[in-house]
Amino acid sequence: MTIILQKATFDDAETLHSMQVKSFLSLLEKHKDHATNPACESISKTLERINDPLRGFFKIMRNNVLVGGIAIKQTKSGSLFLGPIFVDPNFQNQKIAQTALKVLEDLFSDVEFFELAVIAQEEGSIHLYEKMGYVATGEIRKINEYCDILFYRKKIR
Repeated sequence: MTIILQKATFDDAETLHSMQVKSFLSLLEKHKDHATNPACESISKTLERINDPLRGFFKIMRNNVLVGGIAIKQTKSGSLFLGPIFVDPNFQNQKIAQTALKVLEDLFSDVEFFELAVIAQEEGSIHLYEKMGYVATGEIRKINEYCDILFYRKKIR
């Protein structure tokens, strides 16, 4: 399996947005986090990520097929905040996200820290990030009665 990341362009926005909604819809139904869930974001948010010089959006390509995306944002401290990170439900549980994160770390090896947020009630996602070396910062944000967000950080260099 070959995973590469390609910078998303304006022409990719509609497809990436649709895939993002599809990827997060089950979590939205489960956690009812309408204020923070990426399934609720508009396509203008996708375009903002693609066009903003302090942000970026990468297509996750598996064997030349678009299977997901990773958005990044440069923070004021110089680290990269990752998210949303998603893989089309038809391609999940195939180590695509894990491999894509490794590729991203190689692309941005000059960055000191990667940061991300994850739903506290999603043990599978937490397991993935902890296995990849991400460490909980201790910051927790209560979203609603069904959902809390945990923040993670990983030292890259």
